[in-house]
Amino acid sequence: MTPRLEVVVDELVVRGLSPAQAREVAAALESRLTVLAHGHEGPVRERAESFRRLEPVTAKPERLGGAVADRVWGEVAR
Repeated sequence: MTPRLEVVVDELVVRGLSPAQAREVAAALESRLTVLAHGHEGPVRERAESFRRLEPVTAKPERLGGAVADRVWGEVAR
């Protein structure tokens, strides 16, 4: 059986973007996390905490979703 990893983002706060841009950021976040998860080799360490809050991410709107995903995956995969 293939191990399963579930990442739940309870709240994604974006400031200074239109609602349409915010939806694009959320879609890019989900897409990038999927790519990172599929490309990861090796085990992902089990975590004891039920939540984790990450530091704010700053990037241009067109790169923001990917930058957030990279930050999230960096926390999950290390």
